[in-house]
Amino acid sequence: MEDISNNPGIHSCGIFDQNGLLICSKGSRNNLETMVSTMQSLIDNNKNSFHSLNIDPINCITLIGETGTSLFWPLKDSAALGILIQAETNLGEVRRVVTPLLQRIENLI
Repeated sequence: MEDISNNPGIHSCGIFDQNGLLICSKGSRNNLETMVSTMQSLIDNNKNSFHSLNIDPINCITLIGETGTSLFWPLKDSAALGILIQAETNLGEVRRVVTPLLQRIENLI
């Protein structure tokens, strides 16, 4: 979490289990928990639809809002990484930093 949260523009980040319970975080827990419950329900509701259409599993969901952006990476079958960034933050830079860390996070879970 430290490697992710050290980047400018990251408001908060956290790792969640399949039930949406926070395992570890850096930043605002309340905002993260709200974001993750929304993202997990999107994935759960659409998993069968994506599978029936032969679409690869979702590797990142991005919701862009007026005050910031939420990013959500499903990890294995049992966890997820959620990140909240400020509106003016470079989304590509955040993805560039986070993507190589995903395998390391999965190995630690």
